[in-house]
Amino acid sequence: MSLEESIQTIKGVGPKLGKILSDRGIATVEDALYFLPRAYQDRSKITPIRQVMVGTDVTIFGRIRKVSEIGFGRSKRVNAEVEDASGRLKLVWFNAYPSLMKELTEGAEILAFGTATLFGAVIQIVHPEFEIVEEQIDGKPVTSQHFGRVVPIYTEPEGVHQKVLRKITAQALEANLQTMEDPLPIALRNRLKLPTLGESFVNLHFPKKMPAENLTGPEVTRLAFEEFFVLQLGLALKKREREADVAPAINVTVESVSGFKKNLPFEFTGDQQSALSEILEDLRKPQAMRRLVQGDVGSGKTAVALAALAVVAKDGYQGAFMAPTEVLAIQHFATAQKYLEPMGIKCALLTHSTPDKPELFNQVRTGKIQVLIGTHALFQQTVEFEGLALAVVDEQHRFGVAQRAELLKKGKSTSPHLLMMTATPIPRTLALTVYGDLDISWIREKPKGRAPIQTRVMRERDRIKVYDQIRRTLTAGQQAYLIYPLVENSDKLDLRSSTDMYERLRREVFPDFKLGLLHGRMKSEQKEEILNRFKSGEIQLLISTTVIEVGIDVPNATLMVIEHPERLGLSQLHQLRGRVGRGSTVSHCVLLCDEFVTQRLRIMEKTEDGFEIAEEDMRLRGPGEFLGTRQSGLPGFRVGHIVRDAALLRIARDEAQALLKADPNLEAPENALIKKMVLTRWKDKIERLGDG
Repeated sequence: MSLEESIQTIKGVGPKLGKILSDRGIATVEDALYFLPRAYQDRSKITPIRQVMVGTDVTIFGRIRKVSEIGFGRSKRVNAEVEDASGRLKLVWFNAYPSLMKELTEGAEILAFGTATLFGAVIQIVHPEFEIVEEQIDGKPVTSQHFGRVVPIYTEPEGVHQKVLRKITAQALEANLQTMEDPLPIALRNRLKLPTLGESFVNLHFPKKMPAENLTGPEVTRLAFEEFFVLQLGLALKKREREADVAPAINVTVESVSGFKKNLPFEFTGDQQSALSEILEDLRKPQAMRRLVQGDVGSGKTAVALAALAVVAKDGYQGAFMAPTEVLAIQHFATAQKYLEPMGIKCALLTHSTPDKPELFNQVRTGKIQVLIGTHALFQQTVEFEGLALAVVDEQHRFGVAQRAELLKKGKSTSPHLLMMTATPIPRTLALTVYGDLDISWIREKPKGRAPIQTRVMRERDRIKVYDQIRRTLTAGQQAYLIYPLVENSDKLDLRSSTDMYERLRREVFPDFKLGLLHGRMKSEQKEEILNRFKSGEIQLLISTTVIEVGIDVPNATLMVIEHPERLGLSQLHQLRGRVGRGSTVSHCVLLCDEFVTQRLRIMEKTEDGFEIAEEDMRLRGPGEFLGTRQSGLPGFRVGHIVRDAALLRIARDEAQALLKADPNLEAPENALIKKMVLTRWKDKIERLGDG
């Protein structure tokens, strides 16, 4: 029986049980071994019946004195009176399965485990796990998988009993323990003081003593490290494959960089300068850059990207800047015109509603347009570049791998450099997992002169105060956002909606001010018109859904009110909050909750650091929920946990890089098993990482 064989290879696992287990992720013998217990019960000590204490978990051993079946139908129960030399108690089963009475024969010796309770004056154990004892040594029952030892407790797939799971695991161990090879190189295992794979499985499934709480210990560390190590090896190999792609080596001149910076009304922060230096160093090389810029809200990622595009254009090449929405593309185009065209760099905008496309396509094809900014329209077949050297993708998680690949095909003889950006701060440990094959630049500093955002969590009873604050803000000549999670009212959710509240607020609450409504179901032209009116100041209060989460820059907007913030993740709240605080005036964000305020929202009052908030968000919701359904490529670790094992993940990454430095293709005999594991276990998942 090899580890790769079907779970049905194990005795007693037929097609029906095999399907149940497979649906739970236990499809092979190996899966059974990696399906670790969720808890343990110490059944190594037998408690005399007289010493059994109510409310405690106990193991008792005695003789069945009497068995009775009481009641009918659903109310039927089975009682077994058990005695030992010290006393008697009852074992009770409600809705018992039909064959139970046959198993509980009077006079038989029985081991039982469960929680002791009191019914009247009688101590009983309801629904105990039990075993009829066939063999004894010196008057004591022989140890089995279920009694006389520390016993594993698994998360039960529907309809599968603990005993069945233990038998399956025991068979899988027995069949493979003597021949089980360890994929981790011996030198690595010894250096990190990790037990072997076989030792880890034995001690986790059938330990000799009660393990520490929360499944921690050297065996868990070993299995978690193996998962992280194999993934990091796969990501490193994937990165090396990408580095083999040839890209234009850009001549980065001092004049092109300084020429861009002198057009800016601000100085680069230290983080912006560091990120730009890393990008320019990549652009100088003939290998294709694959870099992600992680920047907090309002940290100036766009300026860094435009600086890189300026350098590429000044060297005679073209650049493309792709944004997920038409609104954001238009905004980037306006910024590019302001900072690039004074350098003599011709920019253009391409969206699905762009007029006179044939002429624009011609200018792109002949190289007259040096920087093309747009939406998904950029990778349509009719767009041909004369010499595309740099592709910038904003809010990259909103594009799939295939979409980014289409844009990269626009390079003629070579692959263009790729610069991806995200305003969603991702914790470093998660970034090592999801973006481990990319180089990452981090921008945390805010530009100088940006005023802080003061955040307050308020309750429904404070609604009048919140409306007064909005009124004061608008009267002072500033603007505000009022955000709702829904477009329209829902029968299933008791939440206010943007459309209903817009009508009410416009008529009853703020009749003296100009309000606008924005949501995702509007057509692009409608959205653009509303946003332009808000930017120009014609609209004073913008009622919106979370559609404005990314990329809207209106410095005069100084107040953000978010209704039902408990419905949103912390990172999404942080993104929304980042729509204010874009100027030099102190801004405010109000989180207007129902009467019950969840404690997690309090972190929004304490910090504006998106990375700190992201760490807390991931800790509370888990990495899968934090990333959302779009990041379906996140590998599901069976043992490792990104939050709990963050330090171990970093060690695994360092060890993976060191191993590949010593053995680039994993050709050494001692690395054969780990290479096989990389190719079989993680290949598909690694290919999907980062896909949106």
